[in-house]
Formats: sequence, C-alpha cells, structure tokens
Amino acid sequence: PPRGPRGQFFAPRHIISDQYGAGNNWAQGHMEYGPKYREEVLESVRRTVETCDSLQSFFLMHSLGGGTGSGLGTYVLSLLADHYPDVYRFTCSVFPSEDDDVVTSPYNSALALEQLSLHADCVIPIENSS
Repeated sequence: PPRGPRGQFFAPRHIISDQYGAGNNWAQGHMEYGPKYREEVLESVRRTVETCDSLQSFFLMHSLGGGTGSGLGTYVLSLLADHYPDVYRFTCSVFPSEDDDVVTSPYNSALALEQLSLHADCVIPIENSS
C-alpha cells in the first residue's frame, strides 16, 4: 500500500512499481521501462476509464529532468494518445532548476519536450526552483 502523508490519495491496485528508476536517462525510461510496463499501464488505465461516465481528459504530472518522469512519463503519454486519441491529454511538467546537479537533465528535458509537442494537447510548465 502507498505510504506517506498522501498515500490515501492513490488506489493500490493502480500502482505499478519497480526497484529501480531509469537512472536519469530518458532513453532507459522511454525505451526500456515503457515497453516493459506497457500492458500493466494500459490495463490500469482501462480499468479506471471504465469507471468514468464521461471521460473528458487525462492529466499527467511528471518531471522532465530525470529518466523516469521524462522517459516513462512521455511513453505513457504516447500510449494515451494511441489508445484514446479523442480524449484530451494535459500535462503538468516540472522543468529542472538552473542549478540542477544531474548532468543529463537538459538532454532528458529536450527529448521529453519533443514527445510532449507530439502527444500533449496542453503542457503546463512548472519551474522547479526548490
């Protein structure tokens, strides 16, 4: 079950997890973890969609600096575009801060931005200034 102060917001049956992240590598998140969890993600989305009376949109929150948020996040976005083309896709994308210490952050962000331009109907940029 989800832990932490906001754990109750998430249904355990919709959580897909692994031991490792994508190692700050967009390609690993998009090309390895995306296909690896494709069916699990689609099934979780399908179960949720079936409970909706009038599905209007999907809202994806993710970061762009690391590999999981940028790579896997944009992979999931492309799945939503492919399987639910008539449903709006909004993203709330957290951009890395200027003093980010992850050397691959600019590359991850650039690769993710291309996918966002292809598959998102609206991108709400959030500056990570923390």
